[in-house]
Amino acid sequence: MPTPRLSEARRAVPAAAIVLATMLLVVGFGVGGSDERSLVSQASGWRGLVGGPRPSVTVGQREIVVLKTPSLAQRVAANGGLATQHQEHEWTRAAIAAQKQLLAEMATHGILIRVDFSFARVLNGFSAPLDPSAVALLERQSDVAGVYPVRVAYPASLSSRLLGKEGVAVGAGSLLSVLLPGYDGRGVTIALLDTGVDRAHPYLRGRILPGVNLVDPEVRGGAAAVADPDEPSRLEGHGTEMAGLLVGAGGPGGIAGVATGASLLPVRVAGWQLDKTGGWAVYARTDQLVAGLERAVDPNLDGDAHDAARIALVGVAAPYAAFADSPEARAVSGALDLDTLVVAPAGNDGPAGPGYGSIASPGGAPDALTVGAADVRTQAEDVPVTVRTGLRLLLDRRLPLAGAVVPSKPLELELAAPRVSAHGLDAFFDGHGVSLVAGKAAFVRAGDDPMRAIENAVQAGARAVVVYGTELPAGGLGLDEVVDVPVVSVPGRVGRLVVAALSVHHPAVVSIGLPKTAVNGSAQQIAPFSSRGLAY
Repeated sequence: MPTPRLSEARRAVPAAAIVLATMLLVVGFGVGGSDERSLVSQASGWRGLVGGPRPSVTVGQREIVVLKTPSLAQRVAANGGLATQHQEHEWTRAAIAAQKQLLAEMATHGILIRVDFSFARVLNGFSAPLDPSAVALLERQSDVAGVYPVRVAYPASLSSRLLGKEGVAVGAGSLLSVLLPGYDGRGVTIALLDTGVDRAHPYLRGRILPGVNLVDPEVRGGAAAVADPDEPSRLEGHGTEMAGLLVGAGGPGGIAGVATGASLLPVRVAGWQLDKTGGWAVYARTDQLVAGLERAVDPNLDGDAHDAARIALVGVAAPYAAFADSPEARAVSGALDLDTLVVAPAGNDGPAGPGYGSIASPGGAPDALTVGAADVRTQAEDVPVTVRTGLRLLLDRRLPLAGAVVPSKPLELELAAPRVSAHGLDAFFDGHGVSLVAGKAAFVRAGDDPMRAIENAVQAGARAVVVYGTELPAGGLGLDEVVDVPVVSVPGRVGRLVVAALSVHHPAVVSIGLPKTAVNGSAQQIAPFSSRGLAY
C-alpha cells in the first residue's frame, strides 16, 4: 500500500525548534539586575571572530554531473508524494542504472571516469575529477542535464558553545527562553551535516547516533570529531558545538539545547582536509554536502527513504555560490520531496564578515529554510577596568566583557605580552618552556584571529586576557570551553602605550572589577557578520 509523506503541519513543529537554535549564533547571557546604561557593539569588532581567514583550497577539477533520468525524489514527487518501499527501491535502482549506462558510454570514447560520490535519492548524478575534454563530451550526452563545478564550503561560525566550566555569567543558559513549550523533539531524528561530533562530551552522551563519515569513508568510528593530523591537540569542534545547541543537556546554569529529546545523526561532510599549501584545514566540498543529504534521507542506503531524518541541519556554507539551480539547490529540493527539511545558514559574508557578499549555498536554494545570526540578548555585562604603567593612569572606564566568564572578585594583575619572535602558543613561553603569562593578565594583539590568540594565552596559564587592536563586542567570544578567564579589549591608544612600556621592561598593571549588567543596545538585530541579500 502506498505510504503517505508527512503533512506540512507535522514538519513545521520540529523545524521551528531548529530555526530557533540556529538563529542563536550570538547566545544571550548576563541577565542580572540592570541599570539604564546601554552597550552597543561595533560591527568592526566581529572581524576575526567569525568566518576568519579562509584557507585556499583546490578541488582537483572535480565536477558534479546531473542526469535527466529522474532521481528517487523526483519520482516520488511525480507520484503525488506517495510511494511503497518496493517502488522506492526500484526507482533508486533505476537512477543508479542510468549512471552506470552513462559511464559505460563514456568508456567507449576512451574516457574512464573515477566516481567520488554517486547520488540517486535527492538528485540523480555523481561527482568525479574531470578534465575539459571529458566535460565537453558529457555536456553533449542526451541524458546529462548539466555539469557543475564542485565548490568549497566552510563551517558557518558560531559564538555559542556548550560550556563545561564553572563561573559562567548569570543567565548563560538563556537558550532555555526560546524552547517551544511542551516540545523537546522526542521522536524526531535530526541529521547534522557538519564536522565530526565528540560523542564523549559529557553533555552529549546518549544523544548522538554513530553517524557517517563522508570525509574519510574508509576510517571506522562513524562521524567522530577528528584531530588535526599536524597538531593532535586541535580537535575539529564545529559539529560538537552545533550538537550542543540542538540536543545538549545537563550543562552548568541549566544550559541545554532546544531539542533535548531528539536523536542526532551526525554526518561528517566537513573536516581536516589538505589545502592548496599541503597543510590541513577544516572545510567541506559541495559534493560531500550533497552526499550528506543522500545519507540524511536514506541513512542505511537501502534505496528506501521512509527512514529519512525529518530535519537536515547544514553547518557549512559555500560563499558566493547561492545559485538557485546548483546541484546543492536541486538536492535541497529533492530532500524536501522526501520529507526532509533542510535548514541552512545564511553565511558569514555580511558587512562585518571577512568578505562582503550575498547569501551562501545551500542557503540560496528556494526550498531551504535559511537562517541568519541574531543578537537576542536584552542585556550584556561590563566591568570597571583601569590600566597603569608606574604612576601613570592610561585607562579608567567600564569595558564590555567579551567572554562568558565573570570575575568572582576584583583582580589586579601584572600585564605580560607574548614574544614577538615566536608564533602561536610558543610565543607565550620563553626558550626554556616557562610561561610568560602564567598567573598574569596576558596582553595580546587581536590580529586576524583574536579567538586563537586568546585561547593560546589561556592555555599558557593567564588569569585574564586583555586584547588590543580591536574592540571586541560584548559576549562576542560566546561560551568557549577554552576561555575560562575574563576577557576585555582596550582602545588602540592604550594598547600602543602598554606595548611601548613593556618593550622597555616598565611594569604595567590592569585592574578588573566586578561586573554589572547594562542594556544591550544591539538587541533584536541581525548580527552584522550575517549574510543577507538575494540568491542568483
